[in-house]
Amino acid sequence: MTASTDEEKAVALSMLEQYQRYSRLVQSTAAHGIRKNFGDHRVYRNRQRNWGINKGVLEEFRKLTPNDVVWSRSSQTWRQRRDSDPPDKRMVR
Repeated sequence: MTASTDEEKAVALSMLEQYQRYSRLVQSTAAHGIRKNFGDHRVYRNRQRNWGINKGVLEEFRKLTPNDVVWSRSSQTWRQRRDSDPPDKRMVR
């Protein structure tokens, strides 16, 4: 695993601020903000042509978020853990 850069940490902090403001964070919204504020080199297009966020940034974001924040694959959103979510998983449906 490579060490994170200061810029990856700064991007992750901006994502955390957005998450805290709205208690959720939609990936497409986050990627758009990252492209606008930090440049295209922190995002990419996935196979479905949706914008994704580079792994280093996501690793930093995960470190910053408590275990009650989960990634919902179905909605492509980070959100608050629900009672129905598996307690040992950070990725849910």
